[in-house]
Amino acid sequence: MIRQVSGIAILCLAGLGTAGMAGGEGQAIDPSPVLHLQNGARIYHEGLTAQGRVIQNSHGMEGVGCAMCHGEDGRGGTMHGMFAPNITLSFLTDPKGYQDPRGRKRPPYNQETVKAAIVAGIDSAGHALDPEMPRWNGLTPKDLDDLIKYLEALGRPRDGGPGGSVTFSEEHRHGEFFLDRRAG
Repeated sequence: MIRQVSGIAILCLAGLGTAGMAGGEGQAIDPSPVLHLQNGARIYHEGLTAQGRVIQNSHGMEGVGCAMCHGEDGRGGTMHGMFAPNITLSFLTDPKGYQDPRGRKRPPYNQETVKAAIVAGIDSAGHALDPEMPRWNGLTPKDLDDLIKYLEALGRPRDGGPGGSVTFSEEHRHGEFFLDRRAG
């Protein structure tokens, strides 16, 4: 009986040794799966997946993500003389919708219209977004879902108290905005 149990244990251990191999000889599966939020954050900040793949876009930019224009916190601002809107999911999906500074109105976004804005440059009203907004056509469906999860996380309050707001100062250095936190 002990020999049978020992033999089964050895077979199980041998199977575990090869369980990490997939897709061909010598290719091991990464044992630590990348969390969705981490992948979304890297796409947002760097234009790269958590595995280091460059996300292709209509402007041919590499190594930059959404944060370059929309800011580290997704709340937008002015970059190189251009207005970049708030793209936090809580703002985009606000039931009141939105009217931009030029007077154009749009209904609230949903999951599918957020995807259309990112990939095809179409807003929730079906209008084309500004041509300066890159069309991130290199996102896989999983990458797109991960990015949207990250946009949702950006919209959550995180400055520790009621009345605090986050705005961008007009000053920026090296293409990055500095946050100006004020009680408001």
